Amino acid sequence: MKLFRKQYNQPGTQPGVINEMPTGELAISLFDYNENQLIEKHDFTTDQFADYLNNNNMTWIHVQGDPDKITLTQLAHDFGIHELFIEDVANMGQRPKIEIQEDQIFVILTLPLLIEDSVSLQQISLFLMENTVISFCNGQFNPFAGVKSRLNLATARIRKRKADYLFYSLIDTVIDWGFPVLERYADRIDATEDLLLENHDKLILQKIHRLRREVLLLRRQIWPQRELINSLVRDDTSDLIESETKLFLRDCYDHSISILELIETYHEMTNGLMELYMSVVSLKLNEVMRVLTIIATLFIPPTFVVGIYGMNFSQSAGPLNMPELASPYGYIGVWLVILSMIGGMLVFFKKRKWI
Repeated sequence: MKLFRKQYNQPGTQPGVINEMPTGELAISLFDYNENQLIEKHDFTTDQFADYLNNNNMTWIHVQGDPDKITLTQLAHDFGIHELFIEDVANMGQRPKIEIQEDQIFVILTLPLLIEDSVSLQQISLFLMENTVISFCNGQFNPFAGVKSRLNLATARIRKRKADYLFYSLIDTVIDWGFPVLERYADRIDATEDLLLENHDKLILQKIHRLRREVLLLRRQIWPQRELINSLVRDDTSDLIESETKLFLRDCYDHSISILELIETYHEMTNGLMELYMSVVSLKLNEVMRVLTIIATLFIPPTFVVGIYGMNFSQSAGPLNMPELASPYGYIGVWLVILSMIGGMLVFFKKRKWI
């Protein structure tokens, strides 16, 4: 599982300070829209924000990639974003959180993505203001292609609503990305269980440990998002989210609960796989010990008989000193006794259903 790791400032650093960030690919897109028109611009620069700050349209600014310190500082200045919020955007690996103020709402979400056979977690940061939504998504994958397609439809509900509905749409998209990830986990758990019943070597144990670790880490990142959405639904301190939009947020809250319930189920299933592995190993060990015990038990009487006749007392010393040594059928007689004892024990074990 590919995880982002939280970055920390040096102890004693002033709050709100943005560390020097590694330069990477960055793309800024702008969508300025109302019910009748849509303006879409890509490769946008911070110098062009002023033209869209004071109009009555809804504006969505999406920052994809790793923004540098200058871009973040300019965005914070133009839109009045608090320096502590920008610090959280810059430092990847933040726990999902929400900050509600009178003029803006700040949200951090975790986006789970399937990359080949592992899960990658991306940080999504969202700002809601009166007529503006700003979104930050680290990495190269843009999860909001579906929202963009809806914006291109003149009859779509999102074009007729205020910025809070766009804000909800982005949150709902991030939440819903969890369902295909969990479907993949269900397939992996089923495949691991089938493989475990056929084979139980150490590689299976490693796969089970990896599954348990990934599900646990995913649970830790997704769990706070339920309370985050619940805070948006119950908030009465800000007028940025209309009551009708809160109805849609309740549906989003239901989705988050469904995802958490699935995660809890898969966590219990991975624990069950570990218990199943231990049971299979224990049963195999018991089977081996049972076979070895039966073999050892079968050879105890013959060993006793052979031990007696291996003492080699001389018959000439007296008539009671192993008269069988002089018998021409003594060797065959001993074998008959040994085979009779082994056969009798096998019949006894079979009747008692020990074998």
